[in-house]
Amino acid sequence: MGEMMDALVYRGKDTPAKERREVPRPRPGEALIRVRNAGICGTDLSILAGVHPRAKAPLVMGHEFAGELVELNDGGRSGFRPGDRVTAEPLISCGGCYACAMGFPHVCSNLKLYGIDEDGAFAGFVRVPVKKLYRIPQEIPFSIGALIEPLSVAVHAVRRSGISTGDRVCVLGGGAVGMLIALVARHNGMDVIVFEKQPKRVSIARELGVHALCIDEKDPAEELFRMTGGRGADVVFEAAGAPESVLLAPRMCRVRGELVVVAIPKDPRSMDLVSLTFKEITVRGTRVYEPFDFERAIRLLSAGVGDLKKLIHGPFRLEEAEDAFIAAKEGREAMRVLFEMD
Repeated sequence: MGEMMDALVYRGKDTPAKERREVPRPRPGEALIRVRNAGICGTDLSILAGVHPRAKAPLVMGHEFAGELVELNDGGRSGFRPGDRVTAEPLISCGGCYACAMGFPHVCSNLKLYGIDEDGAFAGFVRVPVKKLYRIPQEIPFSIGALIEPLSVAVHAVRRSGISTGDRVCVLGGGAVGMLIALVARHNGMDVIVFEKQPKRVSIARELGVHALCIDEKDPAEELFRMTGGRGADVVFEAAGAPESVLLAPRMCRVRGELVVVAIPKDPRSMDLVSLTFKEITVRGTRVYEPFDFERAIRLLSAGVGDLKKLIHGPFRLEEAEDAFIAAKEGREAMRVLFEMD
């Protein structure tokens, strides 16, 4: 038996177990990363709840992470070296479907992810393809590096939208991805307002200099219309996925505005088709990210897109997994809960 590591293993509904596992060895074209920090995503919560359609026990969850490169099996061709500070894009595309053939592997018909379909980063080490690696600049802490994956989701959503400098942007949902969308849009010169239920998240948004309102205190649509002289938002990002948020989103758009759907509910949601039709609103779907988005997310961190430490709750040790998942599920204090590995 080789070197051993701690890993948090999904063993069934509401059953995460810290276990000792053998450190994986990189196969040809792969790299081995010593994980320093890894974040709990909403997908991890759905896996733990036993409702994710693909994740099967036993599984090491976690697809948002940063760490140190310790071993490469690439013949020295990649330019990476042991000791490099890295993160990795966790997507696994089939390479043979129509989307992959057209150059859009991020919407592969058979898309899989590390931490869902293959063992992920809630462990001392994770094994990934070398071609998925990205260097993290020295000035970016590992805790912030673990946010590069969700920041890439935000970069992709903003890039896919039709916003222009000076546009009024509304973000429904002030969780990690919603707040990162707000920060990216603001960095690009947009006028941003976030609507969120949790008062703590509203407070954090304001600390970050983002205009934010508690959705339970006032009618969001009426408040937005008041702020915009009855016009509404040029672009609305739906980043909550809650039934009431999905219904609300078209009301928030101006005539011929745009609705960008970022959150992915597990069940179908009703939408206000009357508002969509009468106002000729464009609805745009957005899914994960492309390599460009990962690269730009790293550049944005170096440029100072915002004090992302304010989004982090923790870090927790693997043996504190129960508390970490409760904090992530409740969302009252946390936008992104992090694990810290030995």
